[in-house]
Amino acid sequence: MSISAQAGTLLDALRARRPLVHCMTNYVTINDCANAALAIGASPIMADDPGEAAEITAHAAALVLNIGKLDPRTLEGMVLAGKEANRLGLPVVFDPVGAGVSTLRGQAVRRIVREVRLSIVRCNRSEAAWLCGMHGSDSGVDADGAVSPDDGARLARQTARKLGCVTALTGETDFLSDGDRLIRCENGHPMLSRVTGMGCAATVLCAAFAAAADGDCLTAALAGVGAMGVAGEIAYREAGVRGTGSFHIAVIDALSRLDGAAFAAALRAQEVHA
Repeated sequence: MSISAQAGTLLDALRARRPLVHCMTNYVTINDCANAALAIGASPIMADDPGEAAEITAHAAALVLNIGKLDPRTLEGMVLAGKEANRLGLPVVFDPVGAGVSTLRGQAVRRIVREVRLSIVRCNRSEAAWLCGMHGSDSGVDADGAVSPDDGARLARQTARKLGCVTALTGETDFLSDGDRLIRCENGHPMLSRVTGMGCAATVLCAAFAAAADGDCLTAALAGVGAMGVAGEIAYREAGVRGTGSFHIAVIDALSRLDGAAFAAALRAQEVHA
């Protein structure tokens, strides 16, 4: 079975299971994350207080840790939730938003990586470069300028090996790796970068798929970023001409209508043997 067909089969499994996903995510994008999870077939819950974060995680099938809106209280909750997910064997998907942009973010990323066993890291090229100890861009959370797009494949593998998990490195071309295998995905549309929250939502999609993947985090990561890319293409065809607001809603609409066969047919992914 091709990797695209595997992703399509996983989508059907996800919709059948409707797993609960605990999303400790960015307050700026939390509504989009919840709607993306619902649209793809998962059930989201958001609880970041340290007093209940671990307890809520115990009821979930996957956990998202996103440091987009960071403060010491939510960081403490994330670590507690991550440790509980590890204890229960649940997949943990980490989005190191703006890693290295500030001292606080750098310290937060180091603590999470040190104390929580991660399953998938979804990041952009400059975040991956920082995670690997390189000098990434510090001009913003979406900036990739310090690292050539040609380095994407190498960075994906290197980050996966360093962190011991699957890396989903997103950008104009997405690269996914478990440290050995490497997948290249070409779906998406530039308008996705003009709507806030699409990256955070893609992280939640990775977690939703991981909740149904029975340990196959590489396929889950491909399905997560691929679903966002395919939805972006559909949304642009159907609503792009009307502007970013209409496009934004159309992305959620497209996610909600995807089925396994249509998703597999639209996914432009291939395994790179090099």
